[in-house]
Amino acid sequence: MKILSENRLYMSDELEQEIHIADGAKVLVYDEKNILEKVTFWNWASLKYFGYFETADKFEKHFLINGQDAKCEIFSLLSSAGEKITAKINGELAASWAYLNMHIVSFVSDGWLIDLDGIVHITEGIEKVEWYLVEENIFLGATGKVRGLPTLLVHSNDVKASHACNMERISDDKLFYLRSRGLPREDATVLMLESYIAKIFGDLEWVHAELFESTKERILERIKSK
Repeated sequence: MKILSENRLYMSDELEQEIHIADGAKVLVYDEKNILEKVTFWNWASLKYFGYFETADKFEKHFLINGQDAKCEIFSLLSSAGEKITAKINGELAASWAYLNMHIVSFVSDGWLIDLDGIVHITEGIEKVEWYLVEENIFLGATGKVRGLPTLLVHSNDVKASHACNMERISDDKLFYLRSRGLPREDATVLMLESYIAKIFGDLEWVHAELFESTKERILERIKSK
C-alpha cells in the first residue's frame, strides 16, 4: 500500500496495487499498465484518474471515497488489441459531501469484444453526495460487440446523480458534414475520434501536453493499423 500526498501527476511506474490519497492531497494518476487495483480517499482528497487499456486482459478497479469532501474523477478509454477486454470499474461513496464522476469511452473495432461493468455504490447513512456515470461505446466497424452494464447501488436519499450508456457508430451519415467540407473520409474519422479522446484525456493536456499528444497518437495509430 502506498500513500500519495504530493500535489502532482503520478505515472504507472510509481503506483502499487493499492494506494491511499492523503488528507487534502490533490493528485493526478496516469495508469496504462494495469497496476492500480484500489484507491482509498481521505478527507478533502482529490484525484483525477486517467486510464488507457489496450490489451486483451481483465481490469478491475475500486475507488473508495472514505473521507468527507473528497472528489474522484475517473476517465478511462478501452481499446482492445485482442479479441476481448474485460473491465470492472467500481466507485463507492462511503462519506458525506463526496463527489464522483466516472466517464468511460470504448472504441470497438471489427472482431473485438468489450465487456464493461461501470458500478456506483452509495452506502447508507451518508448525505449531500454527487455522482455521474457515463459510458460511451463507439463502433468503428460492423462486427464488433460490447456488453455494457452500468450498475447503480444507491442506499441514500440525499444524492444528486445521473447516468447514461450510449452506443454510436462511425458512419457516412455522421461524417457527412466534415466530408462536405472537403475532408477525406479517413481524416474526418480521425477528427471525430480525437474528440472522444479529448473527453477522456483533455484535462491531462493542461498538466503534461507531451503525454497527452503521445497517448492520442498511440491510440489513433493502433486504430489505423487495424
